[in-house]
Formats: sequence, C-alpha cells, structure tokens
Amino acid sequence: MTELRADQPKWRQVANILRKRIESGEYKRGVPLPSETAIVQEFGIARGTARKVVAWLRDEGLIYTVPQIGSFVGPEPEDA
Repeated sequence: MTELRADQPKWRQVANILRKRIESGEYKRGVPLPSETAIVQEFGIARGTARKVVAWLRDEGLIYTVPQIGSFVGPEPEDA
C-alpha cells in the first residue's frame, strides 16, 4: 500500500501520483487507468475518495471515461 501524508488531502495526493504516472508514460495513452477498486486497495482510501480522484483526472483532461467500460489515459478520441 502506498503511504500518504497526513498534512494534505488524500484525494489530492493520489491524483498527483496518478498524474505523474500518466505524464511520465508509466500509464500510456489509450490504456485503462487502474479501476477504482485497484486505487482503493493501493492507496488505502475510501471508494468515494477514489471516485473524486478519477473525476479530477477527467476534469483535467488526463483521462476519459467510457460508461460501463472504464477510464482510459489520454484525451477522449474525437471519433468516440
């Protein structure tokens, strides 16, 4: 489990970690982002917190979500 600091909101720390993974290429464009369940397990956060992280990444344009499929790295394809 990835340790989080107590002096910052957990959602912001997790979002920044995932953002860095995307920007570094660890998570490649078009590849699924880890599921909410995987995020919950890796960081020891609540599901609602994981949803907030995913929503923030989506709002920032780093990921896109396909309903009932999942979230993917990169801006949404134009033909979607």
